Amino acid sequence: MNLQQFFSKQGYDISEKLNWDKYIELWDSWYKGKVRKFHTYYIYNGQTKVKMEKKSLQGAKMVSEDWADLLFNEKVSINLKEDTDTKEFQKLAKAIDLITIVNQGIERSFSLGTGAFVVSIQNIKFNEVDNIYDVSEAQIKLEFVECKKIIPLSWEGQNIKECAFISLKNIKGQQYVYIAMHVLNEEGNYIIKNYMFKGKYSSFIDINEEGKEGFIEQFNTKSNLPWFWICRPNICNNIDGDSPFGISVYANSIDTLKSLDNEYDGVDKEATLGRRRTFISEEVMTFQNGEQTLTFDPEDISVYRMPKGFGKDSMIQDSSSDLRTDKFIDAVNFQLNILSTKVGFGRERYKFDGNDIQTATGVISQNSEMFRKIKKHEIPLEYVIIGIVKTLCYASTEFGNYNINAEEVKIDFDDSIIEDKGAEQLRASSEVGNGTRSKKSYMKNIRNMTDKEIETELQEMKEEKQSNTEIFGFENNTEEQQ
Repeated sequence: MNLQQFFSKQGYDISEKLNWDKYIELWDSWYKGKVRKFHTYYIYNGQTKVKMEKKSLQGAKMVSEDWADLLFNEKVSINLKEDTDTKEFQKLAKAIDLITIVNQGIERSFSLGTGAFVVSIQNIKFNEVDNIYDVSEAQIKLEFVECKKIIPLSWEGQNIKECAFISLKNIKGQQYVYIAMHVLNEEGNYIIKNYMFKGKYSSFIDINEEGKEGFIEQFNTKSNLPWFWICRPNICNNIDGDSPFGISVYANSIDTLKSLDNEYDGVDKEATLGRRRTFISEEVMTFQNGEQTLTFDPEDISVYRMPKGFGKDSMIQDSSSDLRTDKFIDAVNFQLNILSTKVGFGRERYKFDGNDIQTATGVISQNSEMFRKIKKHEIPLEYVIIGIVKTLCYASTEFGNYNINAEEVKIDFDDSIIEDKGAEQLRASSEVGNGTRSKKSYMKNIRNMTDKEIETELQEMKEEKQSNTEIFGFENNTEEQQ
């Protein structure tokens, strides 16, 4: 049995996923930096075909990684309504390595067009006697599942309502296929159906019940809250608008990636083919034990035996030419500017200095193309992260050892690279000073503090501030603005 046959038996048609696989493979090959029939090719030298390897600048990987770092990093703040819930969630986030998983998940989602963050519970046991779950040793887990292992089961537009996730595990030298189907029951709650087979994706078989000991085949989440959240770049799918899958952030930049690697490969080839060569005649060679050997260092790869026909007057000939590497470097930078613009960074995000790529650092303007694209991608990403947080809090409270209320979740993205942020903070501080803005407004909108944090901060400021009467002996009639 294979995956298509399995899902067909379950009543699902997965042809949409199978038809989309060719695009996933294409984008993945560019992400890896080695594309078949492009980076490996053959040239004919007049006698035979010679296999060649083209160098890759890894432009697709660089773009995906940059977007992930800009959108989600350690400066992103996740706050719940109550401080106690926020602190409890921070413990959970650290335990499951939330920042790393989400950051790397965004990178892969932007490279392949689609990814999924899936919440699960490990080490949970079902007590058949009392018909309850034993969660005493339960551990909450957040995993990222890349596009290759995602099979949508039902969707409306790009809203995937039911989905299956497949994985391949190796246990004691034996391969197993795991399939987790997240489907809705009649009550509108999500049921997770788990399947376990022996083999690989293309061919697997059922295993006996002994091999499934401790394996929970069906899990009722008791909620209409999904335990999976689909992540995509905020780009319209111009390949198939009806597909539930998104497109890679560089899907429309493949030609640019090809040109970029052609120019980069040219830098290396120019240095290799343009190196100095010395041709010597047979008279410069000597005989040892009947064999003609070089008088020069035999390891010197710049010395070549001169073809027959040269006279004695030209015993040593030198061949060298001026390298054109500067022109190739200029061409690489030209292609980098095109790539940077096409993926949403604007011009001059990258610069090639002949050795490696330098990434532009520092602040950006609020009216720049890059700023607008960051805010555009943050719109669906905020929805996904809030969903992840709510699911994690629900699962850890209902089936774990935490107690977190995530009714309200606020995401503050990292705006530290935005040029006008400092000016905005300075203006707001001035407004507080001249009485046209309250301290609470400053703390909430500029410092991103919660109401509880603001209340605590103002109380501490009040307690620490000595009255003018205590210091100078006269009354202070000026009201403190809050």
